[in-house]
Amino acid sequence: MERWKENLIYYMPKAELHLHLDGCVRIKTAMELTGEKSWENMFRQMVLPGPVGSQSKLLSYFDVPTRVLQTKEALRRVAREMIEDKAADNVSYCEIRWAPGLHTMGGLTIEEGIEAVIEGCREGESKTGVKWVLIAVALRTLPLKDNLAMLEAVRKYQKEGIVAADFAGLEENAPDPMDQLEYFQKAREYGFAVTLHCGELASSLPYLNQALEHIRPDRIAHGAIAVGDEALCQKLKERDIMLDVCPTSNIQAGLYPDILRYPLKTLKDRGVPVSLNTDDQVLSDITLTEEYIRQLKHGGLTIKDCWQLNRLAMEHAFAPKAQKDELLRQFDTWAATVQELQEER
Repeated sequence: MERWKENLIYYMPKAELHLHLDGCVRIKTAMELTGEKSWENMFRQMVLPGPVGSQSKLLSYFDVPTRVLQTKEALRRVAREMIEDKAADNVSYCEIRWAPGLHTMGGLTIEEGIEAVIEGCREGESKTGVKWVLIAVALRTLPLKDNLAMLEAVRKYQKEGIVAADFAGLEENAPDPMDQLEYFQKAREYGFAVTLHCGELASSLPYLNQALEHIRPDRIAHGAIAVGDEALCQKLKERDIMLDVCPTSNIQAGLYPDILRYPLKTLKDRGVPVSLNTDDQVLSDITLTEEYIRQLKHGGLTIKDCWQLNRLAMEHAFAPKAQKDELLRQFDTWAATVQELQEER
């Protein structure tokens, strides 16, 4: 592939909608927080070596990040560094997902953890200019009462940048998300945008259909397996529900064998709104620029396709309207200077 295309993708101002705080802890930071002296040992514990064959095995790589993110200082630092790393990849806007309830094992209150993450994001934005919002994640493996308690806690911080409620965790053998409909209903009642993780297993297509009808999410995290149901794809298109897909992460978890068979282009060609994301920049050892370049090289996308996906992601962002409008204006100003985005080459 011509080098100018890779260069253009790097300099393209980008929006990333599916990104986990604990999947983006720098190796060096984790070493300092744990006292580990060996880069190799820490790398092996935190970075997937390639396809590991299952979602459960992929999730095991969060053990170290979860362990270190138990103090205000660690949460603030990692949030700030994550924003800095996004800026280095020319990401102009990101939506950061994290489960506040996972960071209370060292004695923090859930509110102290939330405030530390917000402080870190603000510090990162002040240094880099990258805009951000936060998405609070409930866990499908926890009882409803715990997820409702988390929702009540984050509700107080809506004006501080928490704009949406998510639902994630191990899909295999997990309780049916329909058992927690009250969580989604409350989230919507409180004014949060609603999204959920679904479709990280080949067998979860029925849950994806149920979620669409009963949870009625604004967006879906992952969900590429929708390609196996044309009627579902049509519903996603008609209802303008975006799939925030993460090809590298899905391949590492064994959902697809390789990038050649990842269905992003098929979904796009069917008119399904799709955004391209890293999921976990450090854990998956991938930048957003590299995700786009892989789609250019192996996924059948063109430069214009990549730009269209990127702009569509910004259109579907959970950002406040004024912020979204300003970012779209900046995106369009940049694109107007690039001939290759005006006419196919």
